[in-house]
Amino acid sequence: MKKTTRIVTFYIIPLLVILILIYDFVAIYNGGSEASISSLVISFSYKMPMFTFLIGFGLGFVCGHLFWRMRTNNDTVKIDGVE
Repeated sequence: MKKTTRIVTFYIIPLLVILILIYDFVAIYNGGSEASISSLVISFSYKMPMFTFLIGFGLGFVCGHLFWRMRTNNDTVKIDGVE
């Protein structure tokens, strides 16, 4: 299970981000800035301000999940100074 999680974390998620960026560049190149993901998100935010709030709120949870202190484990033992 740990190997699968590492594969997803270090290969699949960055690959998806790269594919989204490539799609966005191609969309902008072929259709102008109105075709970009940013334009879609901005126009949707104007129509649905709650969307913007929920995205910000959700990103706060994600950042807390990623950077909040965790218990010492095999990966953090050297960082924590626990031997």
